[in-house]
Amino acid sequence: MKGMARPHELLIARWQTPMAGELVANYLNLGATSFPLDIPLRGGGSVRVFSRGEAKVFWQIFIHRCYRLWDDCRTIVDAGANIGVFSVWAGRKLPLARVLALEPFPETFTKLRQNLQINHLEDRVQCVQTALAANSGARGMPVEAESQRRTLFGPGQTSDSGTMVSVPCTTLPALMKQYQLETIDLLKMDIEGSEWEVLHSTPPELLRSIRRIQFEYHEVNASLGFTKAKLFDYLSSTGFRLTRCQEDERGTGVAIMER
Repeated sequence: MKGMARPHELLIARWQTPMAGELVANYLNLGATSFPLDIPLRGGGSVRVFSRGEAKVFWQIFIHRCYRLWDDCRTIVDAGANIGVFSVWAGRKLPLARVLALEPFPETFTKLRQNLQINHLEDRVQCVQTALAANSGARGMPVEAESQRRTLFGPGQTSDSGTMVSVPCTTLPALMKQYQLETIDLLKMDIEGSEWEVLHSTPPELLRSIRRIQFEYHEVNASLGFTKAKLFDYLSSTGFRLTRCQEDERGTGVAIMER
């Protein structure tokens, strides 16, 4: 799913940014790239990345198009916003959309806000420092992991190294109530394993108020009783249909469920 670019993606890269060549080198781990790195965008603006991993996230979203956007989206929830690459992409492509960008980790949340300010999107993309989870409250996140790979610890779980921070969590029903979201046109989720607990714990009647869910899932959580089949069946029982699913050899995939 997250392999190297196909030839047509090189053309997309040149159209998206004058820094296409440097991004390709970064993707292939060739040469030394200095970070932070500002990736200029055609038509103005830029995305600031702070590591090779985040530069690859830029490639996956802006170039590889691992996620989709629909022209009729007016309300988008970006769960696992990280440094804001998806939110910037959505904000630029859908000027009529309202976006809630959720990111719990303090340092990453600051970088998310910076990227929105660089692109003058603060009026349409609202940053919320929280994670989605099955229950509201505080949970731990590891400090040492890459920003795009940080996971929520389970209740009572601690880091082996002892380096963790406490982050706020909320449920999807609580988030929709707090921000007065009667419907969500697109729920995008890249929350490193928490997708299972969030979706399974959300009542069917609330899921019916969401038009599309686009999420990364991690099959490693099958060891905890979570499986792709069970999750897809649950979402199907609430009226969703699976319209896209791409999976890599490790069992990590991106799925789209639509009404």
